[in-house]
Amino acid sequence: AAGQGLPKALPPSCCSEMSKMSVPMEGVTVEQEEYWHSETVEKVLELQESRRDGLTHAEAEKRLEIYGKNEMTPPPKIGFLMKLFLQINNILIYILIAAAIVSGILKEYAEVALIVGVVVLNVTIGMIQEGKAEKAAEAIKGMLSAKATVIREGQPTEIQASDVVPGDVVSIKAGDAVPADLRMFETSNLKILEAMLTGESNPIGKHTHEISGGKSVALGDRKNMAFSATTVQAGQGKGIVVGTGDAAEIGKISSMVSEQESVKTNLMIQLEMFGRWVSLFVFVIAAVTFTLAKVVAKEEVGTAFQSAVSIAVAIIPEGLPAVVTISLALAMQLLANQNAIVKQLPAVETLGSVTVICSDKTGTLTKNEMTVQRVQTTEAQYPIKGVGYSPELGTIVDPSTGEELSPEHKGRVRQMLEGVVLCNDSGLNVDSVNGRMTYVPVGYPTEVALLTLGMKLGIPDLHLFKKSHPRVAAVPFASEHKFMCCVHAASADSDAPLILHVKGAPDRILPRCKNQVCGDDLSRTEPIIAKFWEDKAADMSSEGLRCLAVARADWDRSKVSDEMDADILLKAPEPFLTLIGLVAILDPPREAAIEACGVAKTAGIQVKMITGDHPQTAAAIAKQLGIVPPSLPSSEVKTFTGPQLDAMSEEEMDRIVLGCNVFARASPENKIQIVKSLQRVGQTCSMTGDGVNDAPALKAANIGVAMGITGTDVSKEAAKMVLADDNFATIVRAVREGRRVWDNLVKILLYNMPVNFAQGLSVFFAYVLQLETVPLTAIQVLYVNMITSVTMGLMLAMEPAEDSIMERPPRRKGKRLFGRMVAWHCLFVSACIVTCVLANFDIELRRYPEEEARRAGTVVMTTRVKKARAAAFNMLVFGEIAYAINCRYLRSTSIRMETITGNKWCWISILITAILQIFLTYTPAVNDFFSNDAIDGIAWLRILGMMVAIFLFVELEKAIGPKYLMPLLRQAGLCAPTTGGIEMSEEEREHFKFLATSASTIGMPIRRSRSLSRSESRDSLPHGTNQPVSHGPPARKAGRGSSFDHFPFGISHEQAKSYDPV
Repeated sequence: AAGQGLPKALPPSCCSEMSKMSVPMEGVTVEQEEYWHSETVEKVLELQESRRDGLTHAEAEKRLEIYGKNEMTPPPKIGFLMKLFLQINNILIYILIAAAIVSGILKEYAEVALIVGVVVLNVTIGMIQEGKAEKAAEAIKGMLSAKATVIREGQPTEIQASDVVPGDVVSIKAGDAVPADLRMFETSNLKILEAMLTGESNPIGKHTHEISGGKSVALGDRKNMAFSATTVQAGQGKGIVVGTGDAAEIGKISSMVSEQESVKTNLMIQLEMFGRWVSLFVFVIAAVTFTLAKVVAKEEVGTAFQSAVSIAVAIIPEGLPAVVTISLALAMQLLANQNAIVKQLPAVETLGSVTVICSDKTGTLTKNEMTVQRVQTTEAQYPIKGVGYSPELGTIVDPSTGEELSPEHKGRVRQMLEGVVLCNDSGLNVDSVNGRMTYVPVGYPTEVALLTLGMKLGIPDLHLFKKSHPRVAAVPFASEHKFMCCVHAASADSDAPLILHVKGAPDRILPRCKNQVCGDDLSRTEPIIAKFWEDKAADMSSEGLRCLAVARADWDRSKVSDEMDADILLKAPEPFLTLIGLVAILDPPREAAIEACGVAKTAGIQVKMITGDHPQTAAAIAKQLGIVPPSLPSSEVKTFTGPQLDAMSEEEMDRIVLGCNVFARASPENKIQIVKSLQRVGQTCSMTGDGVNDAPALKAANIGVAMGITGTDVSKEAAKMVLADDNFATIVRAVREGRRVWDNLVKILLYNMPVNFAQGLSVFFAYVLQLETVPLTAIQVLYVNMITSVTMGLMLAMEPAEDSIMERPPRRKGKRLFGRMVAWHCLFVSACIVTCVLANFDIELRRYPEEEARRAGTVVMTTRVKKARAAAFNMLVFGEIAYAINCRYLRSTSIRMETITGNKWCWISILITAILQIFLTYTPAVNDFFSNDAIDGIAWLRILGMMVAIFLFVELEKAIGPKYLMPLLRQAGLCAPTTGGIEMSEEEREHFKFLATSASTIGMPIRRSRSLSRSESRDSLPHGTNQPVSHGPPARKAGRGSSFDHFPFGISHEQAKSYDPV
């Protein structure tokens, strides 16, 4: 930082907002923070060793050598081999590679080729979907100004922006991109748009006075600073460069993006755990099989080893990675069709577990299009319908009826407010895109909102209207006097009377008004009642609305001159204006966002607004969205600001983060604070945003969501998902799809694992029961894993969402894919299928006479054995088909009409699988390759009968298992009890209080899902795969639960205790 203990001869360094000065104190060097906005201009010039007429060329060259280019440090790039390793470094890919090695040992080269093909497919899909390098900092570089005007040796000089150095004096004007962080020392009506950095919707007026407060002053309130990469909207000014490259505010954000590590998704964690358990189980079974083959079957060591690895191939789910990858890719494509572009495959599933959505306000929850919300006259306060700059979407409403004003009354209001169109230097251009009318704003957002109001009131063509009322003179808006006034002719006639139109801050206009329009009729006036207007302006301002007063007066032509200035009002001998009314403006929430917030509440998801805007504005938007109760007075909405968060410890932050839904004046660091605090208290957090300031938090969140249209390249690169339509409602649709994906992954695993176990255990029990030979060959098992299981798995991946999917609370964090119910079904269903497979194999062997005796632990391949294996093979496949139909519904019976009509891919998959089985069984040479032979009708009747039996057995287990079997298992200590209807420990009760309080914070009812009847408990859910309520971590020992006793609209702990723990 400037003056950082450097010798006077050396130029200062280029720290942005803050400098650190070494101050000796009793022999100890202490760093004292110095903030540029809190220093006088003269002090800043002294610290930067600069002058108002700029540096010399020699000084600038020297500083450029010392401090380098005004550019961001590029991020380290990941090489191709590292990208490849990151794709392969997955336990399931390792399982596939192990299977290929095992198959190679068995010299089953066709199997090796199949498995290697699956590995290549998985890695290729991953590389395509996730192989984009981190380009956030490079995207920021693209936003920087290419040219800059600096003052060198007293002369304006245009240079490359990358050559700007600390201490340079930079001149900026309307349309320029600010090349570096500047401390302004000269401004003339300077307004800068900082939405991408601070979230502030309106351009910020700049001044040169120092601002006390140091670090406590939020970035958006440092109005004597101009920040790198922001855009000058109006006016001009000069400033001293105090931050370049990485030391500028935008550079700090670039550094934060690079420092944030991507959060590993729950799916990745669960699949890694699953892979480890499967690997362990395979190793144990293979070892036992080797022992049995060697000791019991008296096989040679090589043959016994081959038997062991055959079982390993059977149990390893070679097709599961492909099914998971393809199902996620299909979900990604479906989401892309719904305008949600997911950049990483596992992020699809993460969406379904989101418990909190943290959203930026400007451009995400709102359209970033200022809109007139209300018009106050002496007669009434009129709501204005419609959001954004499209006038055809709105109109003025009669507050007494809720309907559009009558044409006659609307015409009178239009006549009163024509001044907001005439006293206006902005534009609203009409364009046509794909046959649809679009409106392109030009100029100040506030003035464009007034033009839209004029069109809603019935002015069809703004250009023609202004032309028919020619401007004669004007006084432009300036922050010093806070109003604009224009003199216009009443018509295009040369001798038409002149009218002075004025708009501006109420506190500046009201004292200069003598009369007010009454009865919404310009021809009728009465003395102004100032108190009435002051109260109305205060009421609307307290709700976060920006108020403008509109007035007019007749004007004498003799007073028109080129020298007209603000003194025509400021120095008028007495008030002479007639007040028309007040206009209230806001960047309102999208209508779709309001609806989406309601859906999120029903789904048990908290929505939090994090914005750089003012607290009052944020509270007003939050009330309209329903994030906080709409009936709550704005002054009572609990809102924390960035400086307040800066002063908190992690412990204090964790106590308030779930109890507050509105955070204002938040910096990029604050957004990361909030995200990490939510993660610490056990929440799965989504963060949405569109600006550069959102990028670090987007990357730190479990699922970062960027805006595709208004979003900066930086935010898009940092996020895991991009909304192509910038619609908050799309996030909620994506959450629904994420929940469907999770449900279907559970179905796939519930189907896949028992089938794989059945394959391996069929071979295993052939040794245990000392059958003549194994019922399945390695090539048959691999075929089932790679073709049948994948086909049926994809069918399950295409299952539609259940009706109540968005009425369930989010699943708890860390919920396992491979839970107790999957384990139980591995045993129960495997036993059913293994029994049927071995029974068919043994019956077929007994139906035909032995052709050759068993010898030396091997069997010569005979027609008899082939027929037996064909029966076992087909029994396995058709048993899988039956079980796949069972798996379509986790929580209820599959014996229903929707089983036939709900998923067309189900019957397509079954038809394909059945046709392939017939082909493999009856086609010469092919059936020989698969160790099959043709079987007769009796065998088919037996197979189909057992197939139906498997289906009915599983359906029976669904009906009676949770109600009768699970209690028995719990009594035997084989299964831990659920939380429903039992005594809870104090720690568990703290969990529930944590949930209940935060849930009521967003108005979420604590109730059972509609899919349950009142008499049912958690235990009665089929398969026990209910979605438990998401809740926080155990209470910390410092009595942390007590901090939730007094939420502004929460419930007490005593009330929480009375709820059913479900």
